Amino acid sequence: MSEHPTAMDLVQSARNGEMSQDELVATLSKWQFEPTYRTTGLADDWEARPNSFDAVEYAYLTGLLDEDAYRYLFEAVGRDR
Repeated sequence: MSEHPTAMDLVQSARNGEMSQDELVATLSKWQFEPTYRTTGLADDWEARPNSFDAVEYAYLTGLLDEDAYRYLFEAVGRDR
């Protein structure tokens, strides 16, 4: 997907009105997410990975995804995102 190199780019496209929630969900449900890395340092957990499931969580927290869409993606992607 050269037009959207990261999951966060997709979220930003949705924020800009370039795709609907349904399109965002359909694309993210097939996305190859990078792992969300967590370290032992408390401040390190604030670091977001733009191509990880963090993008989905951001979309949910900012209202781009409703609860049903978030739950669907959470289950579709699996716990080991």
